[in-house]
Amino acid sequence: MLNNGYNSCGREPRTGYRVRIQTYNNIGEVRMKRTNRAALIGLLLFPALCLAHGPSRQKVVEKIDINAPPNKVWNLISNFCSISKWDPEITACTSDKGTTPNSIRTITLKNGAKVQEQLVRIFPDKHVYQYMMVKPNPKAFPINTHGSKITVADNGKGGSTVTWWGAFYRSYPGPTPPPELSDAAGRKAISALYRAGLEHLKELAEKH
Repeated sequence: MLNNGYNSCGREPRTGYRVRIQTYNNIGEVRMKRTNRAALIGLLLFPALCLAHGPSRQKVVEKIDINAPPNKVWNLISNFCSISKWDPEITACTSDKGTTPNSIRTITLKNGAKVQEQLVRIFPDKHVYQYMMVKPNPKAFPINTHGSKITVADNGKGGSTVTWWGAFYRSYPGPTPPPELSDAAGRKAISALYRAGLEHLKELAEKH
């Protein structure tokens, strides 16, 4: 409930529901009785129902098998700003601190849009790094947040499996976004970025 008398969804609260508190002074016990159990449960659930109509967390996972050992594949992607060399959707990349945690890279997409991303953590011995988008750019992707992880693992066949995970919320805050700002549009854009990068990485790693 907000101080102005409205609930968290901006609507006037329903009236007619009250909670009676009966005090037993002899034992200091306070008991609460609900005069309308179903109504109170509804009031508790009401904010959650309102939030359910907003953006929901979306996930994208792309993976590819590469006929090259994990160390070789990892060496191609381990530099935080090498992404412009193995993902054709990215034409340029600069970073302020190289490949150290909290480093910020600025990537430039084919359409000229720029996105800043921060390296959260990296585990060279496990062939894993995680990063997140610092600031959304609607000209790049129709999303408001983006967290991602890339791993390189031995596939047990003499090669590697590279997996690129991502999670995001769409940029449009309302319940009925236009098609170009929908969850599906966000998934399509991120999936295209991941898929193009993995396919080109496979070509590079298997070239020699």
